Amino acid sequence: MAMKGIFYADPNSHQFTYSDIVPDDYVLKENETFENPTGKLEPAKLVNGSWVDATQEEHQAYLDAMQQDYLRQHPEASQPTEPDNSDQAVNLLGQQIAKMQQQQTTMMQSINALGQLLAKAQGTTTDTKVQA
Repeated sequence: MAMKGIFYADPNSHQFTYSDIVPDDYVLKENETFENPTGKLEPAKLVNGSWVDATQEEHQAYLDAMQQDYLRQHPEASQPTEPDNSDQAVNLLGQQIAKMQQQQTTMMQSINALGQLLAKAQGTTTDTKVQA
């Protein structure tokens, strides 16, 4: 039996909550989609069956909240220390990874847009052949 991934959104916030595997003939219910939210600016929201990127402000607030939550759970992490060379290297690496993730998101959006244009162009070509 063929299976595929399904992604669930919270009914109130419409943000991604979890994913699962369902049979190919599964019929989507409210707050469910087969569209994968990976690569979206978090916290992405499910709108009309598609994931929509958070704004830069929402994304920054989300990251800040996650950091505050982490510091509450790990108070030792907030103790000031003198950064050594390895701390500086890790920080630089983190910045590079964040930049790469942003470039990947932009690239995926470009690829999706290109795919839609290609599909539209193929549809136009097919319509033209039918009319001929």
